[in-house]
Amino acid sequence: MNLRHLTAFVAVAETLNFSRAADELHVAQPAISQQIRALEQELGVMLFDRIGKKVSLTDAGRALLPYARQILATVEAAENEVRERSELKRGKTSLGAPPTVSTHLLPAKLMQFKQLWPGLEVTLREAGTGTLLSLVEDGKLDLAIVATDVMPDNVESTPFLQEDYVLAVSPQHPFLGKRQTVKLADLANEPFILFPEGYKLREVTLQACHRAGFEPKVALDGGAMASALEFVGAGLGVALVPELALIDAHNIHSVRISDQSLTRELGLVWLKGRSLSPAARTLREFLTNNR
Repeated sequence: MNLRHLTAFVAVAETLNFSRAADELHVAQPAISQQIRALEQELGVMLFDRIGKKVSLTDAGRALLPYARQILATVEAAENEVRERSELKRGKTSLGAPPTVSTHLLPAKLMQFKQLWPGLEVTLREAGTGTLLSLVEDGKLDLAIVATDVMPDNVESTPFLQEDYVLAVSPQHPFLGKRQTVKLADLANEPFILFPEGYKLREVTLQACHRAGFEPKVALDGGAMASALEFVGAGLGVALVPELALIDAHNIHSVRISDQSLTRELGLVWLKGRSLSPAARTLREFLTNNR
C-alpha cells in the first residue's frame, strides 16, 4: 500500500463520492478511481460497493479505514516533526565542556541561546578533554569544548578561547600570598593539587613541574575543581588552574608563572563527517560567533 492509495481511499470513504473526493484532493476523478482499483487489487478485496451512483464501504473497507487514518496521521506527524526541527522550532543537541567553562562561561551563553531558540534543548556534559573527545568520537556528544593542543584526526574544530594558567594559592600563604609572579622552579617544596585522570589540568601540572626539574608533592590527587579550590583556600596546597576558574573565588590569590609560558587554547569540536542536526549546527554557529 502506498500513501497515495490510502489518501484516495480515506477521501472516498469519508465523502462516499468519487467526484467530491477528487475535488478535495485536487485531482481528476479517473485518477481517484484508478488508485482505489489499484489498492483493491493489491489487497485482493473490494473496499467499496458501487450500486449506480451510490457508494458504500464494504466490511473490508470499514476494517481498513481506521488503520488508513492512523497511518496517514502518523505520516503527517512525522512530516511536521521533521519540518519543525528543520525550521528550528524543536530539536535537541548535546554539548560537553570542562568544569571551568561550564561553570563560568556557558550558563550565560546557553541562556542567550535559549532566548533566541526557545524550542531547542541543550544537554550539557561536564568532563575533562580526554573524556569529552571520546564521547564525541563515539557519537554520544554532538559538540565539545576541549583543549586543542593534541587533536584526533577524526574531529574538526574551530577556536573558542585562549587563556593563561595561573597558580592558585591561599592569601595567607607565607611565601606566595602577596606575590604577583613566581618561578615554577621555586615551588619544588610546595604541595600540589592534582586533578583527575583525563583532565588536561593534570597533564599540564605534571609536565610544567617536570620541566622545572621536580616531581610535585601531592596534597590531593584526583580532586575536582571545587574541592581543589577548597584545599587551596584552606592553605593545604597550590594548584595550576585556568584564569577562568578563579572568577568569584574570593578566598584565592592568583600568582602568574614567570619562567614558563603556560596557556591553554580551547576549541569547539565535532566529529568529522558526521551529519549534525539543525539544532547542533545552530548551537555550533552560535558559540562560534559569540566567543
